[in-house]
Amino acid sequence: MADSTETTAASTSAPPPEPKRSWGDEVDDEEVEESKPGAELNVDGLAIDENKKINKFLDEPEDSNIKAVTLGDTPYTSASTFEDLNLSPELLKGLYVDMKFQKPSKIQAISLPMILTPPYKNLIAQAHNGSGKTTCFVLGMLSRVDPNLKAPQALCICPTRELAIQNLEVLQKMGKHTGITSECAVPMDSTNYIPINKRPPVTAQIVIGTPGTIKRWMSAKKLSVSCMKILVFDEADHMLAEVISFC
Repeated sequence: MADSTETTAASTSAPPPEPKRSWGDEVDDEEVEESKPGAELNVDGLAIDENKKINKFLDEPEDSNIKAVTLGDTPYTSASTFEDLNLSPELLKGLYVDMKFQKPSKIQAISLPMILTPPYKNLIAQAHNGSGKTTCFVLGMLSRVDPNLKAPQALCICPTRELAIQNLEVLQKMGKHTGITSECAVPMDSTNYIPINKRPPVTAQIVIGTPGTIKRWMSAKKLSVSCMKILVFDEADHMLAEVISFC
């Protein structure tokens, strides 16, 4: 009787669910049904929820331990104000008026002088959520771009579509007065999908997107990296963990 029960349960059980996708753009272009070309992702309609803003909480606890480790003898001095960073008036206006910042957080005070001061070097920054890391690399990208050169000059790679859109939203708000252009390289849904061979070459000066979409745009010669000045990996530890898990 026990064997019969087990056999019945096995025959009526539902098939195991498909594994959940963790990457933002695993779906290839070929898997999306072609539709009439539509508008690109409407990032202009996005807005930061003022009730969820974390800017006022950027001051970290006194016992927070953030250290700068440098290679070589290049001196860096922490910034107590954003004016110490020699930012353009347009960027300062974006920080104070649009982002409503008052002063740099600890991670910003330490890392921004290293990001914005020549000679530029590779940097790994690690801090808890809400500490202001996004401001660090967004300011770095906005500061390195030549507004007169209409070509991609800064590239930010994110592990998920949602994070890429969020970072682009912050960048557009912070750089609102600079005139710098940006584009989001993430998978489109079937409504807004445009076949890659019909896409014009990217002329936006800052591109933020997910690994698969960026790779396809580069392979199709739609995204040039010949003028790139700065490369950012947001949540690089998560992307590395995903790569290791796939091996």
